[in-house]
Amino acid sequence: MSPAAEKTPSEENEFDTAVSRTEDDAELDKNDLGGFEAVQVKEDSTELTYPDGGLRAWLCVAGGCGAMFCGYGLAPSAGAFQTWYKSHYLSEYTQSQVAWIGGTQGFVTFGLSIFTGSLFDLYGHRYLMGSGTFLLTLGYCLLSLCTQYYQIFLCHSTLIPVGMNFMFIAALGVMGQWFSKRRGVAFGAICECSQWMWCLSLLRSDGHVIQATGASLGAIVWPLIWANAPQRIGFGWTMRLIALICLIIGTSAFFLLKTRLPPKPPGPFFHLKAFTSFPYCLIAFSSFTWVFGFFFVNMFIGTYGHLRGWNDIGPYFLIFVNAGSSIARVPSGLIADRIGSYNISIISNIFMTILLWSLLACKTIPSVVVVSVLFGMTSATFVSLQAPCVTKLCKDMRFAGTMVGMIMFIGSFAQIAGPPSAGALLGAGSDQDQLSRFPHAIILAGTMLTLATSSLIAARLWQNKKILAIV
Repeated sequence: MSPAAEKTPSEENEFDTAVSRTEDDAELDKNDLGGFEAVQVKEDSTELTYPDGGLRAWLCVAGGCGAMFCGYGLAPSAGAFQTWYKSHYLSEYTQSQVAWIGGTQGFVTFGLSIFTGSLFDLYGHRYLMGSGTFLLTLGYCLLSLCTQYYQIFLCHSTLIPVGMNFMFIAALGVMGQWFSKRRGVAFGAICECSQWMWCLSLLRSDGHVIQATGASLGAIVWPLIWANAPQRIGFGWTMRLIALICLIIGTSAFFLLKTRLPPKPPGPFFHLKAFTSFPYCLIAFSSFTWVFGFFFVNMFIGTYGHLRGWNDIGPYFLIFVNAGSSIARVPSGLIADRIGSYNISIISNIFMTILLWSLLACKTIPSVVVVSVLFGMTSATFVSLQAPCVTKLCKDMRFAGTMVGMIMFIGSFAQIAGPPSAGALLGAGSDQDQLSRFPHAIILAGTMLTLATSSLIAARLWQNKKILAIV
């Protein structure tokens, strides 16, 4: 046994992602491991390792970028769909009715995690990535033919969200098996790429495809497609372009990702024992309330601009949110690796909550732009670090995918309840009538985000009451 095996059980949480020393692991090229391994010693003295770097690990990050690009890249742009559908195909429907499309898609996308997280633990990433790529590509091809509410709703509630879920669960699961000390950077990188890789499909107003690099620019690209491409090449061809990109990137990610952990032992499909952990229950509650508040901004920030009559700049408010998010994702991961995922998430959520409440006082374009950018920056942390916060509570990493999946399942109910609830508060009537009721929706979302932050603080203090501890 190496000297690392002398670690005490209290040190077990320091390295919370682990890989058993199986025969398959022994066959890995030592050069691919980059000469650095972190070690976890379980209570039964079994030694567990993971590379935390090296060529093969960073190739998995590249594959994770592709999978998250297809599987999660559209989630922050739900508001772009909401605004575009309401202004074109579905103008005769209310805000709440249109919001059911994005809300249901979010519910299915994240709700399936309770099943697919366990599937990953059992079978690895290949089945999920392969079928996810196929379903997502097919879904966008069929969406290109849709014009009616029921047709659009079916595509956004079946093929598209199922494919998205399969792909991003595969990416998150694989990252947790290769990184621990550098997990914040790894997760931040793949979440970052879920936005910036859309730069490959950015269309200028003259219809030419351009390529760009840099996370800041890429984060605004997907809403820009909605602001320009459908009017230039039509809704149908925009969807077919997306389908083609998803097929190419998803196929590449399939071969770049690699599962390291052996399957979890036979037993119940769900790991309900996790709910005996009070911090885990707090994280579950925090996830639900955080998603509720976060997706209100993503769904309705563009609507707010439209109701105020800022039609030229309003559609770009979501772009500002995504730009801010892109800027902060990798830095937040770097900071998390030094001060702890919980600590940086709490700090960011406190500022995020203040910014959401401050939207009540925003009556001018510059103030909304500033709040949008800063809200995006502060929201980036929990988006990137929710999975590391959950897996830090996992004593057996073979159940990590299942535990993350159950948290996402709980959060998915906020997806289906949040946007329609906010839309119902806005109601029908003239733009001025809806604008007068907009503060009611802000108060609801702000209350939920306040509860999320309080719950996250409680989960952190339950693990370690020392204020300066790295958690």
